[in-house]
Amino acid sequence: MTRAENVLKCIYMLSNQVFTPQEAADYLRINPRALEEYLRKDIIPARKVGRQWRVSKLALDLWLAPSLLMMLPKLAAWQEIFATGDLLAKKKTISDDQIIKTVEDIRKKRGIIISNRS
Repeated sequence: MTRAENVLKCIYMLSNQVFTPQEAADYLRINPRALEEYLRKDIIPARKVGRQWRVSKLALDLWLAPSLLMMLPKLAAWQEIFATGDLLAKKKTISDDQIIKTVEDIRKKRGIIISNRS
């Protein structure tokens, strides 16, 4: 499994984890009453399910480190590149130039600029 695939798998796993307020407070290492106040004031992103709060682990992680949010479009582009690679692999012959052009088109469509590293 490639590094990008591992990152996508981790994001998928994180997005499926949901905490109760007590679990979220434990995760953040804060007092549960403080967390309840943050929830009521909409400081921490969460949803009420009936009368009970539920907090997504991914939402907490993005709240703690907003710079992670900037990575998501790039990861989506990598996912599209992998899917396109699978489709291209089914073709009998394809040139390196066609592969490079396809990847560049995906980057442009997603607005991702890759700086040249030397």
